[in-house]
Order: sequence, then C-alpha cells, then structure tokens
Amino acid sequence: MNTRRFVIAGNGPSIAQLPPGVLHEDDFIIRVNNFFFEPLYYLGRRVDLAYMAGDPRVAPFMFETLHRWRADYDLRALSSHNPKVWRAGQRRFADLLQPMRYRDAQLEADVQQLITQSGKHPTSGIYAILLAHAMGASEILMLGFDFYAQPQRYPFSVGRHYRALMGQDVAQRGMDRRLHDQELDLDILRLLQRRADVTLLTADDIPVLHGIAQVVTPQKTVSQIPHMLQPRPDAPKDWVAWSGFYPIACLKLLRRLSACWHKIVQRLESGFGK
Repeated sequence: MNTRRFVIAGNGPSIAQLPPGVLHEDDFIIRVNNFFFEPLYYLGRRVDLAYMAGDPRVAPFMFETLHRWRADYDLRALSSHNPKVWRAGQRRFADLLQPMRYRDAQLEADVQQLITQSGKHPTSGIYAILLAHAMGASEILMLGFDFYAQPQRYPFSVGRHYRALMGQDVAQRGMDRRLHDQELDLDILRLLQRRADVTLLTADDIPVLHGIAQVVTPQKTVSQIPHMLQPRPDAPKDWVAWSGFYPIACLKLLRRLSACWHKIVQRLESGFGK
C-alpha cells in the first residue's frame, strides 16, 4: 500500500491555473493521455505513471509522439485498461507497462455493474483514479477535471492530425456522448466516496463534485516543484505522422471512408423507411 497522496491530472484547462501550494513535491503524479502537448510543465517533469486510453487506432501515434518527446519527462510507468491500447504501447514502452487493476473484487464488480447499466464507458481519468485507489492511495487529488464545463476542452492547442481524426470541433465540443456519460463518471466517484479507505480532493470548488470531493487547502510553505510552469518551447503541436511503417494519413483516409459509408447507410435506411 502506498502512503503518498496521489494526484490524477486530467487535461482540463484548469490544470494551467493551479493555486500555489496545491501540489506537493512527494505526490505520486499520474498524467492522462495527451499531457505531452502541454506548452508548460504544469506539474513539473516527473510523471510517476501515464494512463493511456482512448481510441486504440489512434494509440500507436499517441505513443510514438510521447516516445519522441520522452526526454522531456521523467516517465516511470504506463498503464491502460484497454488491451488494444496496451498492445500499441508495447512497441515503445514494454518495460514501463503496468496492468490496470482494482483494490478489491467487490469494487470491480460494482463498477462493471454501473458500466453495464449505463451502456457507456468511464473516461480515462476515472480509470486512472481507480488505478490509484488500487495502488493504495488514501487521498486522491483530482486536477484538470473540469467535466467539460469550460469553453475550451484542453489547455493546449491541437494540430491538424488530431482534428482530422477526432473531429474539427474536438477542442470545443465537450464530452463524446456516444462513448461516455458524465453521470457514469460521477456514480463511480460516489462509489469511492462512500468507502472508508480513500478521500477525494479537488483544487477548486466544482459544483458537480459537491458531496463527492473536498476542496484541498493549499500549503504555501511546501517546497517548489522542480520545473513546474517552466515553458516547453519545443513541445509537440500534433501527433507524429508515422508509427513505424504505419502512416497517420492511412488512418485518416479510413476515417473518411467510414464516415462516407455511414452517411450512405443512413440515407438508404431513411429511404427504405418512407
């Protein structure tokens, strides 16, 4: 069991405006997905664990981008709940991969029941919280969890590859409700909150987390986090164009063909319905 406080850092814009003293030098830092696009080291260079998920077809390019900028971070471990994403990570990070797990079988069953009832999947940040809990966290500080309440989705800009694969409006459209449900995420957090073995914390007052998480009191006397908020002039602006011999242009073409096919099917179905 780990006695350190765990920090789960999502990719909401608020992560760029943390109150001084919220982050402690000995916190266990878990970053999520495309954190490596950040133009500043919002939490410093140390990443105790990177939690990677999302579309497994995009994962090879996400991992390849992280690998090319790996020297920017003190990256110590990676994990994912998705077997396909896990396999994509083995090409560059086989030595750092750790399995996704739960603290106990009852919690895993309860989470799975909520997923089944919802018909959706938790977001990557929620899985990262569950993993932190499994690793023994007694306190979990959630940073950058804005629940898509801000006009912008990320604290960084996204490039043309990112927009082509995820949608031209990806930076503004909020949660992908085809796959996720905010109430499912909140129900899982409520499961954890009702347990006596973990306390959920936030840096700001977030209305949807009332009764679930406590607002942490900044300790302005804590030591400075190395490299925190230092600029990254050479930070990547987009996913790389190649992963091995696999070009991202091929994936973009497949996405366009798939979108065209769905439109044709919808038109045929609407025609048959008349």
